[in-house]
Amino acid sequence: MSTIGGNSMEDITLSIFVPCFNEENDIVTALNNIKEGVQNINYEVLVVDDASTDKTLEVIEKFKKNNPNINIKIIPNKINKGLGYNFWETAKKAQGKYYMPVFGDGGIPPNELKKLTSNIGKADIILAYFNDQRGFFRKLLSKLFVFGVNLITSNNIKYYNSDNIYLLENVKSFKNGGSGFAYQAELITDLLRQKKSYVEIEIKIPFETEKSMSTTSQALKLHNVVSVLGSVISIFLKQIVHVVKKLFFLSSR
Repeated sequence: MSTIGGNSMEDITLSIFVPCFNEENDIVTALNNIKEGVQNINYEVLVVDDASTDKTLEVIEKFKKNNPNINIKIIPNKINKGLGYNFWETAKKAQGKYYMPVFGDGGIPPNELKKLTSNIGKADIILAYFNDQRGFFRKLLSKLFVFGVNLITSNNIKYYNSDNIYLLENVKSFKNGGSGFAYQAELITDLLRQKKSYVEIEIKIPFETEKSMSTTSQALKLHNVVSVLGSVISIFLKQIVHVVKKLFFLSSR
């Protein structure tokens, strides 16, 4: 089987969604991590430039030109669409059996990518979690979010918004996913209600103080806060419907 990213005639096993917005300094690291870390499977890389105002798109095009053996598709947006929107839309273009986000701000180290992809086929969902080394406030926000979603759904998931791996058909079948930061929590909670199997894999990610501060400021922007709250409300309402249907089924037996 090809290990160079899906240029052979074989079926593609993994579609890797790489979202980026103004990541000219980090996108090559993310792509090189994929190149080094994803081995022994046929894959494609779908890079979405979400209307960057720096040289991100130019850097991606140069990387593609310098790496002709990697199956890279570049999807440039004329206007910024948001992380969740791009996740769902890119899934429609993907051709793999599995679908995975790897973020364009440097991604995760090759060994950790290898650890995740080596678990493909062991469950419907491969969930990644990490020892959170970000700033106190960013860590607190994350813990509160995970606690809240778990409380609503009676799940015990360690982390929702990471470099998870899904069966592509499960992503494509999900309807009306959110466009904000919490899109994966919506998908995961829905799949768990369907009794899909999962495994949780711990990965190690080096966090830089400057990046941690940047992600905190992004998370606190009003439209991001609103989008996360929208996702939480959506998860809550779907859980209520699920419980009501379950109770109705039990009472009608």
